[in-house]
Amino acid sequence: MPGRWGRARVFDRLDGTSIQKMKSSREQTVPSKEDQIVTPLIVSNDKNKFITSRGHQTPAGLNRKLFLQQCPLTVIDGESLKLIQILRLHKAMDHTQSATGSAVLLRSLIQPSTDLHYIRSKQESLSEILSNDKLRQALQDFIHEYSSGENALYRFFNKDLYALFPYPDFKRAKQAALAITKLLPRIPAAESSYLGALLSHLRSYRGSSVDQMMQGPIYKTFQGLKAGKEVGFLTPKLKFVPRRFTRWLLAGPAVALAPQIQNKMGFGPSLTPLIFSIGLAWTGLYAFYSLFIKPVRDTGNFIKPFREKCVYNNAFSRAVDAVGLIDELLALHLFASGSPDATVLPKVTDERHHFFEAWGLKNPVLARDKTDFVPNDVNLHGARLTFVSGPNSGGKTTLCKSIVHNQLLAQMGAYVLAEKAAINISDMIRYQAPKFDGLQDDEGRFGTELSRTRDIFYATSPKSLVILDELAEGTTYEEKLQESHGILSDFYTIGNNTVLVTHNHSLAERFMDERKGQCLMAEFKGDDPTYKIIPGISRVSRSDRVVKKINFSQADRHRYMQAKGYI
Repeated sequence: MPGRWGRARVFDRLDGTSIQKMKSSREQTVPSKEDQIVTPLIVSNDKNKFITSRGHQTPAGLNRKLFLQQCPLTVIDGESLKLIQILRLHKAMDHTQSATGSAVLLRSLIQPSTDLHYIRSKQESLSEILSNDKLRQALQDFIHEYSSGENALYRFFNKDLYALFPYPDFKRAKQAALAITKLLPRIPAAESSYLGALLSHLRSYRGSSVDQMMQGPIYKTFQGLKAGKEVGFLTPKLKFVPRRFTRWLLAGPAVALAPQIQNKMGFGPSLTPLIFSIGLAWTGLYAFYSLFIKPVRDTGNFIKPFREKCVYNNAFSRAVDAVGLIDELLALHLFASGSPDATVLPKVTDERHHFFEAWGLKNPVLARDKTDFVPNDVNLHGARLTFVSGPNSGGKTTLCKSIVHNQLLAQMGAYVLAEKAAINISDMIRYQAPKFDGLQDDEGRFGTELSRTRDIFYATSPKSLVILDELAEGTTYEEKLQESHGILSDFYTIGNNTVLVTHNHSLAERFMDERKGQCLMAEFKGDDPTYKIIPGISRVSRSDRVVKKINFSQADRHRYMQAKGYI
């Protein structure tokens, strides 16, 4: 099975060219090539254990860092994810009830979709959840029921059952799995294609071989483990009894007491006294077998094979993914409904060139904690090249991260933090910030940073979004200006959206003279930033404000030297 995780095969992508067309054609959804090669969540977890099981009274948890380290990347690379603080974004949005849903949400952020039909169908499902209170409540009850037993389920998945005490945890895992189908009949039919596809996967799992074994007995046959309905009366089979002691334990005491019973009843010849000893020996041996041998044998013969069957069973793994995806939808709804800021489902398109337009744009991480966060209008439609200048601490980097964060949200079919937005799908998202050279780099800082710029450039297409925080650092001013101009001119020729955060106003002015791109700047009133980004080129750095703020101005240094007696 391919090692790539993805949005899971439950994502049946939809035929049609718009949401309206999807509404009029709901008979059958068709998976795309991308969906046919992805790995279900529990299969990925089986290899990496990023969902951890804990004590019986503690919910299962997601190891975000481990997930990020091991999750294959598609549109956005690891360095960019680190720079935009993707784990903080996930934490800000994570209103899921289950660890499965939390993992699906993070996967969607790390692997944003490039399929327009998928994105729009997911938006359609979010709209349905918003408008249909009965459906939303039923889904919330369903996820709550699943999450209450999820920890036990992942103890089973992660092989965390104790070899000598497997039965209680195994029974809890089976009960947790039953939650997948227990409340399913109470969920109303969904009109949206995406949510309808998820529910259809749950219904497909209901009554399957694994579901039958979760509900009833498990038999070992020559063809492997089977459910009760899958074996005939004459089929050679061994039934799994998920408890330590069975009725055969009573055979020993019955044999031991047989002579006394026979004497009291007074029939037949007297039984040999050895019968009592045989009964006691049977009881002792069977007790030893039940305490120490049976649990180990059952683990090898039934529990481990059944775990493998569950994890790699197509119907069951699709059902678990569907649970996570439903939980993700509810979390995205809660993210929007619980936000004090404006949220909107953006108009997402798939044109040849990338563009990003948003009115009242905010950062989903910072706006959550700052009620006075200042929104900005952003228009990257047709500019190709955008310079963002201004003194430090004016909001330039925050604006760039806000663009990337909301681009990811748009491509996962979620709400964005804006009053209105139109966003084109990006086939590649890259964020570059200054990075100091390592000892292994013979070219120094200039070579280190330029190597990353090179890799970004050669992967760029007209649909790409590239954000550069300064460019060609580590060389002379003249060489920096020359190299930066050449590189940015070539980005401009490709036609993608390139945003450069810079203090080099000469570079911006040169492009303005050539009528290429647009210039934005951080607004200041006096010495204080307004955190508004306005048109223009900033030609002041206000470095004196920074050195005063950190107590490193000339006056600060002189006071220090006077105190030490140096002057």
